[in-house]
Amino acid sequence: EQCHNLISATYKTSCKTGEGVHEMFEDIAQHLVEANRSRMGLHEMDEDHFKISYEEANDPSCMC
Repeated sequence: EQCHNLISATYKTSCKTGEGVHEMFEDIAQHLVEANRSRMGLHEMDEDHFKISYEEANDPSCMC
């Protein structure tokens, strides 16, 4: 239940051969690391800090 919002992928695995199981857990672990890193960054920020996002916004109404 805790991972429901973090992991929303479908994985193809084989119970018989174990194919895809290692890759599935590697992907899940990577998602959890990234989510934890994001939360830790938010906890480290205080009133003297702010976060800058480097994603460009494609707003056609903005001419800057």
